[in-house]
Amino acid sequence: MPQLCLRLYRATILALLTLSVGCSQTSLPNKAVKMLGTTENIVPPVGSNQPSSACTLVDPFTKAVDKAMSAATIAQSAQSRQEWDVVISHWIGAIGAMQAVPPTSPKRVFAQKKVAEYLKNLEVAQQKASRLYSPLPFTSFNHQILDEQLLLYLSYVAALGPPDVLIVGSSRALQGVDPQQLQQALASLGKGSLKIFNFGVNGATAQFVDFQLRQLLTLEQLPRLILWADGVRAFNSGRVDKTYESVINSQGYKRLLAGVRPQLPKSEAETTNECEATPETTTANNQPQLQIPSTGTTNSFGTSGPWRLTRVSYNNLESPLPSTANRLILTQLNGQTPQRLTLVRGITGYSSFAINANGFLPVDSSFAPKTYFQKHPRVAGIYDADYQPFSFSGKQAVALNSIKAFTSKQQIPLVIVDLPITGEYLDSWRLRRQQQFEKLMQQKVSEEFIFIDLAQQWLTQNDYFADPSHLNRYGAAAVSSQLASESKIPWP
Repeated sequence: MPQLCLRLYRATILALLTLSVGCSQTSLPNKAVKMLGTTENIVPPVGSNQPSSACTLVDPFTKAVDKAMSAATIAQSAQSRQEWDVVISHWIGAIGAMQAVPPTSPKRVFAQKKVAEYLKNLEVAQQKASRLYSPLPFTSFNHQILDEQLLLYLSYVAALGPPDVLIVGSSRALQGVDPQQLQQALASLGKGSLKIFNFGVNGATAQFVDFQLRQLLTLEQLPRLILWADGVRAFNSGRVDKTYESVINSQGYKRLLAGVRPQLPKSEAETTNECEATPETTTANNQPQLQIPSTGTTNSFGTSGPWRLTRVSYNNLESPLPSTANRLILTQLNGQTPQRLTLVRGITGYSSFAINANGFLPVDSSFAPKTYFQKHPRVAGIYDADYQPFSFSGKQAVALNSIKAFTSKQQIPLVIVDLPITGEYLDSWRLRRQQQFEKLMQQKVSEEFIFIDLAQQWLTQNDYFADPSHLNRYGAAAVSSQLASESKIPWP
C-alpha cells in the first residue's frame, strides 16, 4: 500500500509539471474560479488581517509547480484580457521560481528544462491575450509609435517622475541613443545617477519636436536637460512634413487644443506580497540566468515590477513587412503597467524588437552594403524626398527658434546632436547639405543651445549601423558613451 501511494504521488507531481495551457475546456474548481479577475484576488494586500503564521517558507521548485498548475487551470476558462493577464502572471511566477532553483540543487537540470517549457506556455497565453484589444487611455494622434511612446512616457513619469535627461528626435534618435548605456557611462564618470528617457518618434522633424515639447508635455513632465539627436533632414523646410501634418489632423491633437490632455487612468491600490520566501535561494549564493519576478510582488531577487511578453505589430509606411516578422519580447516596466506595451518592427525593416522601459529601440542588425543594396534600392541624395526640395529657412527654422526660446525661458539646457551616418549614405549631394548644416549650426550656437557634431566620425565603420543612416544598438552604445564624456554638455 505505501508503494502504491508513492507511485500515485509521483504521478501527480509529473502531471502538474507537464500541464500546459492547451488543456481541454473543463469546469474549474471553486478555488480556481475565485482566482479569476484582478491580480488583487491573488495577492493579499499589505496590512491585511491575514495572520503571520499563514506565511510559510516554500522552496522555489515547489512554488514553480504550484504557479504552473494555477496558470494551466485558470487558462481553461479565461476569456477576458484581465483573466489572461492573471494566467500570464502565474506563468511568469512559475518561470521565476523554477529559475531560482540553485545551481547546486540536484533538481537544477530538470528545472532548466521546465523553464523552457514554461516560456512556451507563456507565449501561448500572451498570444491569447494579444487578440483581445486594449484601447489607448487617450485619443490617438494618428501615429502608432507616438501613441505608444507617449503611453510609456506617462507611465515612466508616474513611476519615477520626470527624467533628468529627455532624448528627442526621429527614428535615428529612437534607435541611436541608448538611455541605459548613457546612464551607466555617466555614473562611471562620477556624474551621478541620472534618469534618462528616449522619446524618439519615427519621422519627427523640428516642427514635431516643437509640438512635443511645448504642447504635448506639461511643464511638470519636462526634463532638466533635452538631448535632441537627429540630422540634416529633420531641419529641411522644403520637404513635406507628413508626420507633423498627420498629428495635427488627428482627433488627439484636436482634443489637446480643447484642453483635454492625454493621461493614464487613476491609479488603483497597489500592494505587494511580502510573505513568500524561498530558503534555497539568495542573491549571494545564486545568480539566475533569467530573473523574472511575479507581477506586482516582491521577490527573492530584490526587484519588483511587471513583466510582459508581448506582440504588437507595426507597419513602416515606406516598406510594410509581413506579420511573420513579429517576435515576442519579454520586457519589464517599473511602476504602473500601461494597458499595452510596445513591440515594433525595426524602423529599418530588419526584425522586431521591443522598445524598452526607457523608450529605446535596440536593433541588432549590422549594415553590409553588398547585401543591403541587393534588397533595397540605392537612392541618391538628389532624388531623396527628405532632401528635395531643400531649404534651411521656413517652417522647420521657425520651429527651431521656437524650441530655443522655450527651453531658454524654462532654463532647460538644449543639446543638439548630429548623429553619425555612413559614407554609403553621404554622397556628394548629401555631403554638400551636411556641410551647409554644420556651418549653420555653428553660426546659430549661442547660450540658447549646444551643438555636438558626430555626423562624419564613422563613415566606414558599418558595424555600428543598421542601415546607411540608422545606428544599431552597438553604435547607440558607443554614441552614448561618447556623449557621457562630452565636456560641453551641462549634465544635471
